[in-house]
Amino acid sequence: MEIIKSYDNKTVKKLNKLKQKKYRDEYGEFFVEGYKNVLDTCSACGGSVKSIVMSESAFKQKGDVFADFNIVVMADRVFEKVGDTQSSQGVLSINAVPKSVFPDKPRCVLLDRVRDPGNVGTILRTAVACGYDVIANNCADIFSPKVTRSAMSAVLKCNIGIDISPCDVIAAGYELIVADMGGDSVFSAGHCDKYCIVIGNEGEGVSEDIKKLADRVLSLPQDNMESLNAAVAAAVMMFELRYAK
Repeated sequence: MEIIKSYDNKTVKKLNKLKQKKYRDEYGEFFVEGYKNVLDTCSACGGSVKSIVMSESAFKQKGDVFADFNIVVMADRVFEKVGDTQSSQGVLSINAVPKSVFPDKPRCVLLDRVRDPGNVGTILRTAVACGYDVIANNCADIFSPKVTRSAMSAVLKCNIGIDISPCDVIAAGYELIVADMGGDSVFSAGHCDKYCIVIGNEGEGVSEDIKKLADRVLSLPQDNMESLNAAVAAAVMMFELRYAK
């Protein structure tokens, strides 16, 4: 197998471009890093994988694992230049960006200007675990390397809609539930049939325009803290409303 040794190789250049949103949009591709992350992506969403890129050392150790996929091998020193992290273990995958879709589950979570990539990724993982679709409005880019590291394969397992109006969500029959410290306790909310939880910006919370549309405003009761991390609050609310009796 040919080993890429030049920094001028077209795949090397493309991967470096895919670190920027404008090129992810242009190519309709993004990359996922890390052996476990890539393995999970290939297992759950293999149809999205366009190629597996490996360092020469990683290929010698683990190349057989990805034998069913198109594999590109790079000299170790070249691979170091294309990754976005030091813990990739010499493995990444290039994937097709899935199309934005409107929620079809009876539960979804709308992220209103959630800008921290770690929060967005963690919420996506929780959404998959708890059976929610996700809407991301003016958030950290779902397919950025930082989000995909946090989300693992959830960026491909989850139905994700980009920049969908809350009015369209309401028109589709969802009860709009805003997470806000001024609301009633989520633990007293009871069962919901079809609903959308709105999680707001880390510093500003949910926008006033969306609050005006809310059917209900719910909070997490807490002692001696001004607020909780957005991803933590989203996780508690998702599980509580999903499994409340």
